[in-house]
Amino acid sequence: MVLDARTKKYAKMAMLLVFVALLSGCARNLDANGQLIAERAITATSPWTPAAGIFDFLLVIPIAKGIIFLSGVTGNVIWGIIALTVLINIIILPIMIRSTVSTQKMQLIQPEMQRIQDKYRGRNDQASQLRMQQEIQNLYEKNNVSMLGSFATFLTLPIMIAMWQAVQRVEILYSSTAFGLKLGIAPMSQVLSGKIPYIILIILMGGTQFLAIQINTIMMKRSKSYRQNQANNSMHTMNITMTVMIIYFGLIMPAAMSFYWITTNIITIIRTIFIQIFVIEKEEKARESRVIR
Repeated sequence: MVLDARTKKYAKMAMLLVFVALLSGCARNLDANGQLIAERAITATSPWTPAAGIFDFLLVIPIAKGIIFLSGVTGNVIWGIIALTVLINIIILPIMIRSTVSTQKMQLIQPEMQRIQDKYRGRNDQASQLRMQQEIQNLYEKNNVSMLGSFATFLTLPIMIAMWQAVQRVEILYSSTAFGLKLGIAPMSQVLSGKIPYIILIILMGGTQFLAIQINTIMMKRSKSYRQNQANNSMHTMNITMTVMIIYFGLIMPAAMSFYWITTNIITIIRTIFIQIFVIEKEEKARESRVIR
C-alpha cells in the first residue's frame, strides 16, 4: 500500500483528533472545581496491581510512582516530573530516531513522488495503478524510506496519555509550588488575571511546542534535495493548529503538565538537530561519495 502526502496528512490529523478525544475523556480525575478526586489520587503507598486496570497498571501507576520517587530524590515534584520525562525520552529514543529520519526522507522525496502521481493522473485502470505503485515503491527503496516509519511517533501516544494522567493524579503535586507557581492549578484563571509567572509558563510552552514541531522542516532545509511544495505548506498549517491545541490543554491542565511539555519539546529540538547533522547529513555525504566513485 502506498501512502501519498494527502493520505499521511489526514491520517496524522485523525491521530491528533484521537489524542484530543482521549485527553478530554480523561478529565474524570478532577472534580468540577478542578480538584483531584480522592479515589483517583496516587501516592507512594497506593497499590500497584492489575485490579487498577491494564492501562493504569502498565503505565500510569509506574509513571506516577516514578515521579513521586524522583521528587523525593530531587526535593521537589517538578524536578521529579522533569527527570522522569528525560528518562522516558531516553527509553523511546530509538523509535523517535527512526520516525524523525523517515519523516524527513518522506518529505524530501515528495516532489519526485508527485511527478510519478501526475504521470498516472486520470489513468485508473488496474495496470496503470499497479505500475504507479511499483514506481513509488522503487522510489522508497532507492531512498531507503519505510512507508510506515513516519508513523512510529504515534507508538509513543499511550505514553503521552499515561504521563498526562500520572501528573494529574500525583497527590503531592496539589500542595507543591515551584518558580512562584502553584503546580496543581490550571493556569487559565491565573493568565486571565495577569499573573506573570503563569503567562511566562504558557509562552514558554507554546513557543517550544511550535519550534519542536517546526524544527523538522527547519533542519530539512539544510538538505540539498529539499524543495518547497504544497505538502510543506499544508504541514505548516497543521503545525500551527497542533500548537494552538497544546496551548489550550496547557491552560486547562495542572501547571505542572506544562513543565512536562517544555522538557519534551526541548529534548525533541535537540534530538532533531542531532539526527539531521549526525545521521541524515552523514548518510547524504556517504551516498554522494558512492556516486562519485
